Amino acid sequence: MLLVGLSSLDHKLTKDTSFFGLKLWIVILICIVVIILLILVFLCFYCSSRHRPKPSTSNTSSSSNSRAHLTTFRSPIRSNNFHTSTAFSSSSTLDGRLLSSRNNNGLGIEMRIATPEKDLESVGSRYPPHMVSEDMKRRNHCYTLREIESATNGFADQNVIGSGYSGIVYRGVLFDGSRVAVKKLLYDSGKAENFIAQVEAIGWARHKNLVKLLGFCTEGTFRMLVYEYLDNGNLYQWLHGCTRQVSPLSWNIRINIIQAAAKGLAYLHEDVEPKIVHQHIKSTNILLDQQWNPKISDLGVAQVLGPDRTSHATTCSMGMSGYIAPEYASTGVFNEKSDVYSFGILLMEIITGKTPLEYSTETEAEVYLIDWLKSMVAKQNFDHLVDPKMPEMISLKELKRTILIALRCVDPDVKNRPRMGDVIHMFEPCDLLLSDEFCVRHKTCRSNSLKDNEAVAKQGESS
Repeated sequence: MLLVGLSSLDHKLTKDTSFFGLKLWIVILICIVVIILLILVFLCFYCSSRHRPKPSTSNTSSSSNSRAHLTTFRSPIRSNNFHTSTAFSSSSTLDGRLLSSRNNNGLGIEMRIATPEKDLESVGSRYPPHMVSEDMKRRNHCYTLREIESATNGFADQNVIGSGYSGIVYRGVLFDGSRVAVKKLLYDSGKAENFIAQVEAIGWARHKNLVKLLGFCTEGTFRMLVYEYLDNGNLYQWLHGCTRQVSPLSWNIRINIIQAAAKGLAYLHEDVEPKIVHQHIKSTNILLDQQWNPKISDLGVAQVLGPDRTSHATTCSMGMSGYIAPEYASTGVFNEKSDVYSFGILLMEIITGKTPLEYSTETEAEVYLIDWLKSMVAKQNFDHLVDPKMPEMISLKELKRTILIALRCVDPDVKNRPRMGDVIHMFEPCDLLLSDEFCVRHKTCRSNSLKDNEAVAKQGESS
């Protein structure tokens, strides 16, 4: 019986099937191999997925979409031999376009990144629950130290693109190929609460003219921030580091940079609650993309204003020679009007192509840009105010209007300085302003006319 059964089974296995005429045993073998391969593929996919940053849940997108564009930050980077903080670009394209070396004037740029949303569980594992809010968990990715080290080649010296009083900036590439800037802050390991508070304050901000914070890392004594990457340098480089006879920054480009930076700063002052005072508005912190669109960086030391509307900044004067408002020297208090003052100096810098503080070989003394500009205006010497590398002539009317705005921003009386929202309005085309004024007058006159007609009609009825 056993032999008969085996003979019958052997006959069935060797029988041709309708599947391409293959023997039954061959079809069975193929099925087994396919199943084994599928299992192996599944195991490989499972293992690889465990080593990748996990995307956040659907709450992340709904939360981020429900928040009107809030921002990010990047930190200042300062060279050893100049007052401005900088981080020099590693891009060979930028180096070639500027035709300048890395050694002088602290030419600086900033870096940024694009990364996936963070895994909420990983956040909880790195911070005490009371230190990490749910909103912060959904907004920024929490990177592991291993991810940061891999992106920066173990914090290799060749990846350093800048350093300053607040930290060191490294060029990095994430697992997904995104280019990023990683700032390793010089924080004491015992001040994790301050770091978390800073990240929360920065994380709320989202605006197209602010450098985007993509994530952070805090393991052990490390305190790091990861940003989106911009590869066209910063405004300081293009104003003072370009050796071309004619600057690529035309007047229209400069005005666009001014207006966009004003919008980003106005957002921090007027559209975020609690408001954020930047404290480091200067040309090295205005980063540019390939279309010359600016983004404000270095929100790392910005203080969130409380009910008293002021912020005591212990480090705001570092790297800010020539930009600091005069009241800070006497009070040590920095508020949004101090940012307006720094913006006014930046505006003068863009117009003239001069740094806020220069050393005069004739007088062997430091010369502040604001004093030099005021002396030129007093002498009606407007021809000498414009950057000589400007590719085109600008109208005297446009020049005077821009200088007037700058002088209003640096008014010694803090109360007389405009808000950044007012500055934006000042840069609107004159014909648009006149049109708005005409509309208001027209509506007022029309309303008064209707009232007069109604009064006449009532008098006629009564008579």
